[in-house]
Amino acid sequence: MLYKFSIIPKYLFLIFLSTGFYQCFSQKYDAELINRQTIIEASDGKLVETNFFEIQVNNRYGDKYAEISIPFNKLNKVSDIEASISDIFGIEVKKLKKSDIIVKSENSAISFFDDNYVKEFTLRNNSYPYTLKYSYRVEASQFIFIAGWSPVIDTDIPTRGATLNLSVPSNYQINYNCNLVDQPKIDSISGITYYSWHASYKIPIKPETYSPALKQFLPSVVIVPKYFTSDLIDGSTESWEAYGNWNQLLFNGLDDLPLTEEKKIHALTDSVPDEKEKIRMLFHYLQDATRYILVSIKTSGHKPHPASYVAENKYGDCKALANYFKSCLSKINIKAYYTTINADDVIDPVITSFPSPQFNHAILFIPLMQDTLWVDCTSNLAFGYLGTSTQNRLALVMDYNTSSLVKTPALSFEEVLASRNIKVKFDINKTIQADFTNTYRGDKYELFSYVMNEVSESERSQYIRKKIVETGFQLDSYSIAVPERDKPEINLKYTASSDQLLKEYGAESLLKIIPLDFNFLEEPKKRKLPVQINYPVYRIDTIEYTIPDNYHINPIPKNASINSKYGEYQVDFQVKDQSVTAIKKVKINSGSYPLVEYQNFYNFILSIEESENSFYIALTNK
Repeated sequence: MLYKFSIIPKYLFLIFLSTGFYQCFSQKYDAELINRQTIIEASDGKLVETNFFEIQVNNRYGDKYAEISIPFNKLNKVSDIEASISDIFGIEVKKLKKSDIIVKSENSAISFFDDNYVKEFTLRNNSYPYTLKYSYRVEASQFIFIAGWSPVIDTDIPTRGATLNLSVPSNYQINYNCNLVDQPKIDSISGITYYSWHASYKIPIKPETYSPALKQFLPSVVIVPKYFTSDLIDGSTESWEAYGNWNQLLFNGLDDLPLTEEKKIHALTDSVPDEKEKIRMLFHYLQDATRYILVSIKTSGHKPHPASYVAENKYGDCKALANYFKSCLSKINIKAYYTTINADDVIDPVITSFPSPQFNHAILFIPLMQDTLWVDCTSNLAFGYLGTSTQNRLALVMDYNTSSLVKTPALSFEEVLASRNIKVKFDINKTIQADFTNTYRGDKYELFSYVMNEVSESERSQYIRKKIVETGFQLDSYSIAVPERDKPEINLKYTASSDQLLKEYGAESLLKIIPLDFNFLEEPKKRKLPVQINYPVYRIDTIEYTIPDNYHINPIPKNASINSKYGEYQVDFQVKDQSVTAIKKVKINSGSYPLVEYQNFYNFILSIEESENSFYIALTNK
């Protein structure tokens, strides 16, 4: 049943409206979460959660918040969905019908089939503001996660108030972590312990350039059982070692491979003496023979399909592919460790003091005598390349009684280098013609590998025109070279023309040096969040200008350099006969910097941009 709330008397509402109270309080946002209540009852083998939401929709842009999607699967049953809409006076004008609820699979572009579904409905009104109230109940019989709760349903809109209530038997032990939420009020009555948390989110936070993951700045409460039984296996979040042991027990019996698969593995590797080369050969086989698909999973998403499943079906999710590859390696006596990690371009810190399922991806850690490998079994990139989404962060490397958090290697400057060799000349109409040869590593290598393999030719061309070609240039032609399989870089060549670089002033002309572009940065007075640069930036431009013989080259710009704790910048100019070459290098260090340092970081980037925009080659007619 929906929760009942007293309605403000109409005459009081009109007083508020006439004084401007309502506009000040509400109309600033498209919608607001007025109230959220979550009630959870947990015990051994049963979890019941009841949710209630009251959302005020202020205009048609806020209608999207009246489109409700409730996820569920075979282990988490959703029932008792109720919803209604009230008008500005609190009068109910519409109620949800069972026939309005649509059930469908929660598929994505990488899904083949899965056991995850959603129940969806939309309930709107034609006049604003209106209030949507809805509630539902979730029941689970297997769980290792009691709550991952936040009062925030969207960072763009505020939450006026929210409450999380948990009741458990007094002998039922839990661990919880609060972020920007006060510690709970705790009461014990008749053998039941009650926990209550209260929170709000009154000033919405927006992401900023080089800002950390927003979840760090949002109120939240995460609760896990200290001891649990899932998939008939006892587990614990008492320590990372204990939690890792439970994960390892889930894998018992899942390393089976068909005899035909074992024969293929030996045929590929028996004649290769070096361990790393054996792994490379099998990684190529994994890439060629399987594909990454989200498939049906058990045990709250932690138990993978058996290795035999992947061998027979040729697909699997990250857990299944990691387990399969680990099993393949075991057949040639190479030890690999199943590892969970947060895969995201923005590094999201692990709460090291709170053992729990904090990770969203699975990879392998493979220590060798002379080397250490981290292998993402879902990757189509070069062997040994970890990537921007998994580098430089803590991961849980699992093994019986020794599971621990280990930091993955950070990408170096050389591994993220984006270099451009540009040859510039004039045509007979004084239009600038430029041939670009760009070599990308790091994030742009990953991006162009995707662009090359996963998007259509027209989309690829459009992306290059809009995102890669310099402002003021028109793309004439381009080509992307097929990269070497195990070389983590990709080459893009294109020809472009511009009539905006050469400006004539009588007998004199100014030829603008093609600048490096940088990510937009907020002005310091508008900045709200600290800086987090997740991996370094390294860019080199070598630009050679061939000047026509009818021009005289005047003194060229002076070399320049800028050094800071945040990075370095250097420009060197060289003149030879009728050519001028500019060599520009920029390095921006990875790292985190508090908001009080933002002005200094901003000044460093601004000084580079100002330098870049000041360079011209002065020419006079002979």
